Amino acid sequence: MLAIVACGTLQAQSADTAPSATPGQGEFHHRWHRFRHGAWVWKKLNLTDDQKTQIKSIRQRLKAQVRPAFAAVLKARLQLRQDIEANSQTGVITNDTSALATAEAQLATLRNTQWTQIKAVLNPDQLTTLNDFKQKQEARTQEMINKLSQPAS
Repeated sequence: MLAIVACGTLQAQSADTAPSATPGQGEFHHRWHRFRHGAWVWKKLNLTDDQKTQIKSIRQRLKAQVRPAFAAVLKARLQLRQDIEANSQTGVITNDTSALATAEAQLATLRNTQWTQIKAVLNPDQLTTLNDFKQKQEARTQEMINKLSQPAS
């Protein structure tokens, strides 16, 4: 298992330093990443230039708070993983779980603030489209939860 992780790390490092053999391949992966994370919904909303400017301003305004909050979540996750590995034989974990929960709660609060401000910029039709997207996303998540909750066969 460790060898697989180590080889994956080496491949990732070598891929960054070597030029792409296929022009535009990185562009495809970038577009796929955006598709998978819902960026297409922004296009579907048909935002006006003024709305795009306002949303960009909201995101820039909160960026100074969101980035450190996200870094705190990552740091807490890393610390928890390290503690789990260090204490895997004793089974004793320090208060890193509460630190992670606190960091995730702070990030969730900031993201909620950001969404509240963005929703204020959207018109009723755009809000309906966005809410439909979120409902579909929640339904897919619930399907996955149901699937994972079933006993393994």
